[in-house]
Amino acid sequence: MKRPDPHLLAGALGALVLAFLLHRLGWAEVLAEMRRVGWGWVLILGQEILPILANTWGWHYTFLQEERRVPFGRLLRLRLAGDGFNYLIPSATVGGELLRIHLLRREMALAASAASVTVAKFTQMLGQALFIGLGLLAAAPLAPLRPGLLPVLWGLLLGCLLVLGVVLAALWWGLFSRLTGLVRRWLPTRFKGLLPVDQAAALDRDIAAFLGEDQPAFWLSVLLFGLAWALGSVEVFLICHFLGVPVSLATAVTIETLSVFIDGVLFFVPGKLGTQEGGKVLIFLSLGLPPVSGLAFGLIRRLRELFWASLGVACLLTFREEGTLAKPDN
Repeated sequence: MKRPDPHLLAGALGALVLAFLLHRLGWAEVLAEMRRVGWGWVLILGQEILPILANTWGWHYTFLQEERRVPFGRLLRLRLAGDGFNYLIPSATVGGELLRIHLLRREMALAASAASVTVAKFTQMLGQALFIGLGLLAAAPLAPLRPGLLPVLWGLLLGCLLVLGVVLAALWWGLFSRLTGLVRRWLPTRFKGLLPVDQAAALDRDIAAFLGEDQPAFWLSVLLFGLAWALGSVEVFLICHFLGVPVSLATAVTIETLSVFIDGVLFFVPGKLGTQEGGKVLIFLSLGLPPVSGLAFGLIRRLRELFWASLGVACLLTFREEGTLAKPDN
């Protein structure tokens, strides 16, 4: 019997959580909260362009200097297309990254594009940890957070930083060549020739060259990704304002810090189904805010994500019209 896909199982569990919350807190009450947004939808949907631009600039600085020639507008479309693919396609946890590598093949060699996407994924995670750390340090102590939570959150963050340190060391010392060698050891002889050994070695060389030679670009990328995460606090402030839930700047940053933390830990749930809404309810409860408003907040953010994910799919179609989605020439 075929084993069920763990991503789909996580998605199904998340859907059950969402259904339970809607039943428990009341469909009518949640919809009434969402109707209060009114014309605020324009601001809520529009502000997302700020973190998207910061994310695109963060990616721009992860290319090797000689490859940093892709026009910003094209990178922006690639960013949107990859994010939309990841959000809308079940089980596509890294599908968007593979799509970006594929779409960059006309600008540069495969190893160079894969190196930029790999490093960008790492610097984005490091920027995420940076924002969470600053949020826990500067904002959370000033917010009405339930006592006892901060030490637990700091412990989890330090654990995540340890993992990121191990990943950085692995990238520096030839992660993909070592993985390829490990797989070759266990593959039957007739399949060993199918492994892209040379591409893995080239990918490791490009990553090591970037990490070793362009440290300013590396840290600028981390800061830009961290800024993108921090700009989510603007959306928090706007949604809470239109829901009639007054929050201070410290509380808004704390809500976003905890949201980013939960999303990072539960990254494997497709489309953040259930975790988006359930996480907001838990965060609002931990801050003494109405749980119904927390669920409405999560649904509003989901609709914003769907809106931008749809734009990402539209961007993907423009690449198809260009012929970039066709098979590469041999």
